[in-house]
Amino acid sequence: MLSEISFSVAAGSFCALLGPNGSGKTTLLKCINQILSQDSGTILLNGQQAHTLSRRDMARLVAMVPQQTHLIFGFKVLDLVVMGRSSGLGMTGLPGRQDYDMAQAALDELEIGHLARRKFNELSGGERQLVLLARALCQEPRILLLDEPTSHLDFKNQFLILNKVRELTRERGWASLISIHDPNLAARYCEAVVMLKNGTVLKQGPVGEVFKPLSLAELYGMEVVVERSGTGSDFVLPRYY
Repeated sequence: MLSEISFSVAAGSFCALLGPNGSGKTTLLKCINQILSQDSGTILLNGQQAHTLSRRDMARLVAMVPQQTHLIFGFKVLDLVVMGRSSGLGMTGLPGRQDYDMAQAALDELEIGHLARRKFNELSGGERQLVLLARALCQEPRILLLDEPTSHLDFKNQFLILNKVRELTRERGWASLISIHDPNLAARYCEAVVMLKNGTVLKQGPVGEVFKPLSLAELYGMEVVVERSGTGSDFVLPRYY
């Protein structure tokens, strides 16, 4: 159950949706993308009310990168990425040469062009997440939603994915919102944070204002300390560990 949720994400900004399990992060992303419909309130996407948009219009505006995708059919990577073009296809509903060229370009931009002919289900977790990001890139959205995309990735691939999303957000002017468990990754890569607890906003604002011991302690129900790393970014640790 979500209540009293109010925040905005500016174009070109990377915002973290931070909170413990069961806080409502995934539910909120599904409401924004209209996979779930809200009982009250208004969700504005690029100035348009979300509930008035058709699925095609929604797909032209919002791209979603899920936590994990398991496919029954053995799609090749290039075919999966070109599905991001579905909202812009003509009357035939079939992708053309230009669509495949855009899909390949998206893979190349993420430096995974060599995976184009591989089967998606045969890839590693990190490779799959990059492919799903390529599909979102091929979709040419204005808004990017990511549902805990790093939760099953190793140390290297967590940073690879978040580096690329931050870079693309700034270059493409996306409004990017990521649901994430790790507050340290949120502080390192995002400009703003929305803290969710029990389905409502606990704190929100720029990372420098929100990433404080008292706020984080209230969010996670434990005493914490916030320290400054050698690179100048803050990180949080349990006080007694």
